[in-house]
Amino acid sequence: MTDCRGEPLDEVLQRHTEWTVAAQQLAAKLGKAYSAVGDLAYKEAPDEQEPATRG
Repeated sequence: MTDCRGEPLDEVLQRHTEWTVAAQQLAAKLGKAYSAVGDLAYKEAPDEQEPATRG
C-alpha cells in the first residue's frame, strides 16, 4: 500500500515516528534551556526590579 505520492506506507510511518521522537527530544532540551535561562535571569535581576514573567 502506498500514500498519495506513491511512497510505501511503512516508510512514511517509520519517518513520522523518527521525526516525532526527534521533536520530543528537542522539546525536552528546549524546556530545560528555557528553565535555566529563566533561573539565571531571576537570580541576576536587581532587588528593586521585578524579574520578567512568562507571557
